[in-house]
Amino acid sequence: MALLDALKRKNGFTDTEEALADYILEHTDEVAEMKIGALSAAAHTSNAAVVRLCRKVGLDGYRDFRITLARELERARSHVFDVNPDKPFIEGANTRDILSSIAALSRQALDASYEMVNAADVRKAARLMQGARHIAYYALGDTAITVEGFSNLLLKLGIMCTNGVPHDDANIVTQMLDARDLAIVVTHSGALADLYPGTIKNLRKRGCKMVLITANQLLVNRLAGTDCVILIPEGETRSGRVATFFSQECIRYVLNCIYSEVFALNWQENLEKIDHYSKADNYA
Repeated sequence: MALLDALKRKNGFTDTEEALADYILEHTDEVAEMKIGALSAAAHTSNAAVVRLCRKVGLDGYRDFRITLARELERARSHVFDVNPDKPFIEGANTRDILSSIAALSRQALDASYEMVNAADVRKAARLMQGARHIAYYALGDTAITVEGFSNLLLKLGIMCTNGVPHDDANIVTQMLDARDLAIVVTHSGALADLYPGTIKNLRKRGCKMVLITANQLLVNRLAGTDCVILIPEGETRSGRVATFFSQECIRYVLNCIYSEVFALNWQENLEKIDHYSKADNYA
């Protein structure tokens, strides 16, 4: 979870902020109900120190901090998984156990995504795509491969979706985008925004519309005003995991839903396009 993970990592924290973070992590339920004065007194610090910590983890202030903390705690309570997303199988597991665990993990990801994803956000994303002159996607690693599959689906409908992640210090795709275009930013952990903050800033400066798909609530707060935000469940941590099975299943589910909504907006026309494409030798 983004806020709790940030408090655990303590990146760039002062000694005072580290002590405050430790107190919050030890008393999360109580802190979610505390006013700022009560927290500063209980943690033996000042209101100003509390506010500085809030801003250091990407939040506007203590009110924003309490809302985000309460939301993360509620999501944690509602998503108690039978299979550990980090380690869905154990050392020495036999093949049948692995088959069962991965199937269960996939079901968990799909069920959690279905419960969390807002239908109105999926509709909005599809309509933004339908009305865009150009579409570029921004994703890294395993997520980039998942989103590439989505772009291939769109191609069969005659919609070009180009990889916009910078290469060799050049970001030609981003420089081509403006208010008539759409950027799809997909980052489960939020790492992409940390690696390419200049790209995100440039997209916003150029007036490019943006769809953000992420599990990182702090990133959503940082990018307030984004045209469309689709929150997905948190799954694996960024270290100590076997693979990104859970997060990629969540992302793939959302992208498949967006594609389906785009398809449904022009059902007969898109069906004819798919039928035409299916006759090509390279269809699979």
